Amino acid sequence: MRVFLIILVCSLSLTGTASAQSIGASLQGTITDSTGAVVPGTKVVVRNKGTGAKQEVVSDDTGRYHLPLLPPGEYEMEFTAAQFQTVIRSGVRLTVGQDATQDAALTPAGVSAMVQVDSAHETVDTTSATLSSLVTQEQIRDLPLNGRSFEQLALLQPGVTGALTAGNDPVGGRTPKISINGARPEQNNFLLDGTDINNVYNKTPGSVAGVLLGVEAVLEFRVLTNAYSAEYGWRAGGVVNAVTRSGTNERHGTLFYFHRNSALDARNFFDKPGDPIPPFKRNQFGGVIGGPIKRDKTFFFAAYEGLIERLGITGVANVPDDNARQGILPGRPPVTLHAAIPAYLNLLFPRGNGRNLGGGVAEYLFSRSQPLNERFVQGRIDHRFSDQSTFFGRYTISNGNVDRQPTNKAPIAFTKERSRNQYLTLEHQFTFSPTFLNILRVGFNRSTQESDNQRTIDIPASLSFLPGEQFGFLSVSGLVTELAGDFRLPRLDRMNVFQVGDTALVTRGRHDLHFGFQLQRIQFNQNTVSQRGGIVVFSNLANFLQGLPQSVDFAVPGKIDPVRGYRQGMAGFFAHDDFKLKNNLTLNLGLRYEFATVTKEVDGKISNLRNVTDRQIVTGDPWYQSSRFNFAPRLGLAWDPKGNGKTSIRGGFGVFYDQILPKYYFFSGSLNPPFTTRTSIQNPPFPNVVASFNPNAPFPAQLQTTNFDLQTPFMMQYNISIQRALPGDWTLMLGYAGSRGKHLIRLADANLAPEIMVNGVKTYQPLLGRRNSAFAGIFQRVSDAESFYNSLQLSMLKQFSRNWRAQVSYTFSRSVDDSSGINSQDFGNVVQYGLDFYDRTADRGLSAFHVKHNLTFNWTYEVPFGKNLKGVAGALIKGWQVNNITSIRSGHPFTVRLGFNRSGNLNTTSFAAHERPNVVPGVNPILGGPDRYLDIAAFSLPAANTRGNLGRNTLIGPGLFSTDLSIVKTFAFSEKRRLHFRTEIFNLPNHPNFAVPSGLTAFTNAAG
Repeated sequence: MRVFLIILVCSLSLTGTASAQSIGASLQGTITDSTGAVVPGTKVVVRNKGTGAKQEVVSDDTGRYHLPLLPPGEYEMEFTAAQFQTVIRSGVRLTVGQDATQDAALTPAGVSAMVQVDSAHETVDTTSATLSSLVTQEQIRDLPLNGRSFEQLALLQPGVTGALTAGNDPVGGRTPKISINGARPEQNNFLLDGTDINNVYNKTPGSVAGVLLGVEAVLEFRVLTNAYSAEYGWRAGGVVNAVTRSGTNERHGTLFYFHRNSALDARNFFDKPGDPIPPFKRNQFGGVIGGPIKRDKTFFFAAYEGLIERLGITGVANVPDDNARQGILPGRPPVTLHAAIPAYLNLLFPRGNGRNLGGGVAEYLFSRSQPLNERFVQGRIDHRFSDQSTFFGRYTISNGNVDRQPTNKAPIAFTKERSRNQYLTLEHQFTFSPTFLNILRVGFNRSTQESDNQRTIDIPASLSFLPGEQFGFLSVSGLVTELAGDFRLPRLDRMNVFQVGDTALVTRGRHDLHFGFQLQRIQFNQNTVSQRGGIVVFSNLANFLQGLPQSVDFAVPGKIDPVRGYRQGMAGFFAHDDFKLKNNLTLNLGLRYEFATVTKEVDGKISNLRNVTDRQIVTGDPWYQSSRFNFAPRLGLAWDPKGNGKTSIRGGFGVFYDQILPKYYFFSGSLNPPFTTRTSIQNPPFPNVVASFNPNAPFPAQLQTTNFDLQTPFMMQYNISIQRALPGDWTLMLGYAGSRGKHLIRLADANLAPEIMVNGVKTYQPLLGRRNSAFAGIFQRVSDAESFYNSLQLSMLKQFSRNWRAQVSYTFSRSVDDSSGINSQDFGNVVQYGLDFYDRTADRGLSAFHVKHNLTFNWTYEVPFGKNLKGVAGALIKGWQVNNITSIRSGHPFTVRLGFNRSGNLNTTSFAAHERPNVVPGVNPILGGPDRYLDIAAFSLPAANTRGNLGRNTLIGPGLFSTDLSIVKTFAFSEKRRLHFRTEIFNLPNHPNFAVPSGLTAFTNAAG
């Protein structure tokens, strides 16, 4: 909704820039003579042009050769055979995870002993069924990136969707969330040089700043979206496999500085008319340098990036209007304000200064400054002991901090967030023979997230809900929730992941085999408190004014133990065979076995309810029973019908497990008695909401439990596609990709009132009480949800030629599930809590990340004029480049809900508030305007003790249109020194893109 301008003041280059769970590529081919007969015994030598490293192999009896584990880069190849001319092929470009084919046709030796040719860039995959896309170093370097966070470019690939409804908070992670081919955002796997860099929440890794810095330090990355090989595991979604830049024989470096401020910003849709645009400044700066320590032997590469930002934000909070402050509400008699309410009203709710929204609610518009700082450092060393033995080590660290002001809450508090991420990779590669290689990798991943509430006003102790505790959490339906702070804070989440893996690669005739193992040891240390200050919920504004709370949920003072130290191990074993049935037909066969141990706590502070009807909670191990039968087959077929590398027909299938990792229990493990006890009181007095509570008397506690018979979630992925090389350096991919999720984990209250069928309608019996009267809500994670994804995917890719390159991606899809996540913050604007623990299909609907149409295109154009001009004219006219990213997509789904427990199933308040109304036939619920997107008259109140018939996620929010542009001018002082001046414009047409409507409550009580 704004136009941003970023100027690269200085980018001074000293020179130009430089399979398996592997960061390398493989190269294979068949050697023939001029008649098409195979030529065994041909010596094939490949040389890396950057480092001088070379590898040799001899073609076998079938004329075939295979060279695995080649680092990404540019190579020169030499084919030598007795009585034939030597062929030298230059310009062979290999990319991360690529299975490249370079065939050679030799001619008899004659007058010339050598033939030199340039390699054509391979664009059609004729050997693998994996659906994947490469993000090249040119795209990373040239395309406009708001915030310079490279993972944004994953969204340009078919099958990859931005989960724009995903919660943006420190618990869910601040970086953009992505869904790949129907998988949840937390089911993806992010690798850096082959090392797992996922954090505890397993969303897109990054910092509290919401970025993954280090654009200048990344060479390229590949996005694996469907049916990839058996070496990848642990998670059931896609894989983002990035590799870092390394030094070469030529010293090279870059200095950069990006500056952005509000002077050239367009007005935000929500900026208050007449007021100045909120001030904004962002400075990003740093540099990289790399080169030889010892030529052809040892190389180094180092990178630094700093980010300093002062963001002026425009916020809009809902507050009671002036009439409501006097007890005057439209459509009803005036109410008498409770004697204690004015103190809360005057301190916590600023007076409205914007539009009156009706119903006693007005807008409060405000501007605040949000400071943000981050530092990124990376170093890498590569060393060649010999042509057979190589090693590299890379260490990355980033520190970020931000004082975050929510834009939908009155500015009486902010969240102080801190993050620190460290990644280490050590890798040794050894070649026993040209057909037997081994790679050993050791990795370490340490991620830390801290957050706490900081208030900008003094809230006296007399307004606290619990004696001796700070003011907690106040929610009024129709206004704003989480007032004066987040009830989950303060919190500290720190996870260490120790990793070791070994892969052997063997070539035997037509079989390219790789097999190995991966081990991980997880240490997850946590300190968090939920509901310490109490959560007081009012079902509507009138009840708030009268001091009539619906409920209070709180952690019992003196019974809070938030510190946990979880420990867990994982092991994976795999074997994979790429079997060349014919020269133009490849079969991909793989099998993976993996498991994760049951999580333990270092002091035994684990408790769980083995069965929902048990009257006693069980303390100590095991927390749950693990599933060990986790065999994951992989199958693929790739066929080149004409054998010329121009066409490929491919199909694949695989099973992918999603192990029970901290992302599934990080919020629940410290919330159960006897270590921490929480409870709930319905309709308590106000303001002394716990006046009637006696901690020494028996009371029903709330539980956060895990189903004892938890199954390992998994997804089945499958695809069929065709690739075709087209004239003009274009490549077309058209295909179908689908997935089916089983045993996915969902969260629901298991302690409901029983139900009976009355005239074919499920009717709850609240007078009979809960199923287990010993406890209040029993929030349970259970592995019975399913998902279904089907898509048509189209990709058009043009390699750089005739001064331009382009990529077009389109996905037409439908994603359906019973649950899209298990944490309330996973998707801030849609329902994640299960409606009925005993009827998961009651929540079957569109996934929270469903996007029916998703079209993206990006292109780069180098202006060809004036290349031969000199002097001033040459400096002004030549060296221009234009880059663009455009995204057009349909909206995410959302749900209208009730604000109270109409069904009478005794669902705990936070779950009950997600019940849904009935649909009024013939009324279109979507009005579509930014002021009033939804027509509440399209919904009606269900009969008492029954559920509404509105399905989950049946309504679709507004779509998205965005186009970003960068214009680059290069001043070339010499062959090795250049200055780039860069202008970037984000959201060029200043088109407002609205989020999915949030907090949509059709009815707040039985009176409607």
